[in-house]
Amino acid sequence: MTNEEILKQAKKIMDEFVAALDKVKVKEKFGAQREDQVRTPEKECPDSTEFRKRIFKNAPKIKDDYFIMEKKEW
Repeated sequence: MTNEEILKQAKKIMDEFVAALDKVKVKEKFGAQREDQVRTPEKECPDSTEFRKRIFKNAPKIKDDYFIMEKKEW
């Protein structure tokens, strides 16, 4: 299947879904209205080294900058 065929199929699915939603009778509408649709960050994002330190600090087992995980069998 080509990318173009996938996009056409996805658009068809979404169009059918939107058409089905139009038929739904809603008893009560709910939701939130905002003046701004995008939140503004409160502060600068932390640098990656600080994030890495926090993550490794919370990990129970670490070796050579890798997490030690238990392998499960199914």
